[in-house]
Amino acid sequence: MDFTHKACLVGDGHRTPAPSVSTYTGVVSKETACIAFIYATLNGFEVFASDIQNVYLQAPYSQKYYIICGPEFGAENTGKYTIVKRSKYDTKSAGVDFHNHLRDCMRHLGFESCLADPDLWMCPAIRKDGAAYYGYLF
Repeated sequence: MDFTHKACLVGDGHRTPAPSVSTYTGVVSKETACIAFIYATLNGFEVFASDIQNVYLQAPYSQKYYIICGPEFGAENTGKYTIVKRSKYDTKSAGVDFHNHLRDCMRHLGFESCLADPDLWMCPAIRKDGAAYYGYLF
């Protein structure tokens, strides 16, 4: 991969009006994480770790954005308008767009948000011995 089709897009978020609702994506509280680790330890569950790194860039926009292609998009595309369909870091709605996308993905995988902490996700599961429990993800 030579990255010839990657581009840095700047949304001039500082020029847009402030949104009327919160646009930040939440994170699980440290108290919830501590309780989940204690719960796992007391019940003999394995704990796994992972990182979703650049998934932030995969969230679809809730607003419509376009760019005018420059020479970096090739001579045949220079000056053409292109619709941007995935999120970027610098728009004011990027955080809430990512959170909504992650919520939809988690529900598709069978997880539901915990009422006590909406950033803790749980899914019913069955242990090897047949006992029912909830798997947790945060």
